[in-house]
Amino acid sequence: MADTPKGDLYKALKHPRLRPWLATAASMPAAVGMHALWGDSPLAGAGLTVAAGVLTATTWWAGDGTTKPRRLHATLSTAAGTSFMVVATVTDPFNPTLASAWAIGGMAAAGGWNMRQILRVNPDSKPGEAADQTGLLVKSLGKAKAALRGDPKVEPNKVTAKYKLAGGEISNTDLGNRINNIAGELGISPNAIRIVADPDNAAEGEIVIVPKDMLADGADYPGPSAPGASITEPVQVGIYEDGEIEQFWFPADEKTRRNATHFSVTGMNGSAKSTGVTWAIIEALTRRDVVVWAIDAAKGMQTLGPLLPYLDWVEMTMPGGNAMIDALPQVITARADELGRHGFKNWTPEAYKKLGMPYLIVWIEESAKFFRDGAELEAVVEALRSAGGSVIVSQQRPSATSMPTDVREQLGGAFCFGVKGSTTADMALPDDVRDAGARPEAWENRKPGYNYLVAPGVDDERYAMKARTWSPIPDDDIRAVLERFYTPTPAGPTTITAAGEAYANRKIYLPGQSLTSIDTKETVMTKDDEQREEEALLERQVVREVNALVPDGDDGGPEPDVDPDQEIAPVPADQVWQFGGEPSEPQKEKSQESAEAELLLMLDEFRQQGLEEIGPRHFQPHGAQGRYGKSRAWLSGKLVELADEGVHIEETDTAGTYKLLYPAMAHVD
Repeated sequence: MADTPKGDLYKALKHPRLRPWLATAASMPAAVGMHALWGDSPLAGAGLTVAAGVLTATTWWAGDGTTKPRRLHATLSTAAGTSFMVVATVTDPFNPTLASAWAIGGMAAAGGWNMRQILRVNPDSKPGEAADQTGLLVKSLGKAKAALRGDPKVEPNKVTAKYKLAGGEISNTDLGNRINNIAGELGISPNAIRIVADPDNAAEGEIVIVPKDMLADGADYPGPSAPGASITEPVQVGIYEDGEIEQFWFPADEKTRRNATHFSVTGMNGSAKSTGVTWAIIEALTRRDVVVWAIDAAKGMQTLGPLLPYLDWVEMTMPGGNAMIDALPQVITARADELGRHGFKNWTPEAYKKLGMPYLIVWIEESAKFFRDGAELEAVVEALRSAGGSVIVSQQRPSATSMPTDVREQLGGAFCFGVKGSTTADMALPDDVRDAGARPEAWENRKPGYNYLVAPGVDDERYAMKARTWSPIPDDDIRAVLERFYTPTPAGPTTITAAGEAYANRKIYLPGQSLTSIDTKETVMTKDDEQREEEALLERQVVREVNALVPDGDDGGPEPDVDPDQEIAPVPADQVWQFGGEPSEPQKEKSQESAEAELLLMLDEFRQQGLEEIGPRHFQPHGAQGRYGKSRAWLSGKLVELADEGVHIEETDTAGTYKLLYPAMAHVD
């Protein structure tokens, strides 16, 4: 209605504080009409008296759910109003005494209700005194003392309500645990509610409610956010529910004191976690000072297909992935040493300009397969950040059986998509983010791309705010983006040298190369192929350890007085060693029974050595050509079987490590 005197009068008549006065004013004409109609009827008077009593009793009964002062106030007001109507009907409404009582009593009653409305929300009152006005909190929290502080702030599709808790009786954690109750009272999704605790006052905070899901339609991919720029610029992967860009950083920043970070990516199958990481990798590949190494031994080209020509090193088999993981400790040591030698405490763009050392991102998709196979990433995640790199560890459920606890503790970033159940959500997200209302289990895989992001540099208030990654695009469109914006970046001499033979022998993919032309052995290996690769990996590890023990003459010590061209002198006959028997034939693979017996014998030897925990690494010196004559894959499977039996070994919280048991031998009389 337009702003006119008539419109202003209409608004005034609708104001809640005018209603008690209107009710009082209306009671006099009503009493006059009732007196004219029933004033001479004793039966009508009796009926009005009974009706007044019933209405008063009903008011008392209906006030059972509110506080005693409000219940009493409402009942007395009803009793006074109905009593006036009955007396005025059977006598004379214009009687001076009765009219005066109506005027004075009506003004007092209306004014009393006005005062109650004015004092309805008092920011300075104790939570218990205003609890009756916060019906939402009362119903959701039961008898816990909590109150709203002031009127909620209402914006388009967003309501922000400040609250105050009674000290010592309820905490922000308790409030976060009642989000489902609050959502039930409002009839909205639990994901629509967030708890933003006040960092300076544990008894105060805000409840943020976003009733309508603004992410339902998703958001189209806008293209690379900073092509040709440094990896120090933010990486953009989607949008938040309030329309802001979802972004994070990989490297450290000394000015803002932001740490470099590794990321744990969690999400059940179908939650689009691989797609979400792909957006981050595309962002990295369009920057000028970063290289990406990637491993996916589960879905292989299905995930990495459009990225293959632009990844510096990519492996799609278990042996290949283990080879990359095995090379990383040497790479880290070499990079950290080179950075320290030139005065860099952390990697910076200046380190790339001066040393030719780009930032290194290592993406391990479906990493649980490698942890269960005994891959050791503890040293990698503990040291790679300071050496200018980040690890992205992606898996469906980061439990103790699929990721060592020491690795999980080093993953400072969390990129959590829909998960199966609250237990997995508790593993994937920090406790305070869960308390603030993050509920990824509410989506499972029904809303692909929905996620929560926790990372250094991201505003803490956004940790529990749901976001959605860019809508997926066809692989051909991804190739088109990278063909246009990809910036070729060499890994640098320090990294290449330290990565060694495994890096030198990596497969190189070319832009425009058809995926159907790629040899299937690069993604699917036979058991014999895997065994040969595992033996080659073990041989490289042994050679590296031997080289580390043998001095190379570059440490400043005296060079050995040896002429490499001098012929070896003949060995005297009395010094020739004699061995019994002829040279042995090449050792054949042992039978299953012989290998198992040898394995149990080795366990007995470990007990004699006093070992408490063992793993595949303890058996490496006795591998396929050694005592038990089987591959590492056979050993890993056999250790799992023995752990299931629970007689000789049992599982621990660390993947690939088992507790050595000491079974009591039966005594024979």
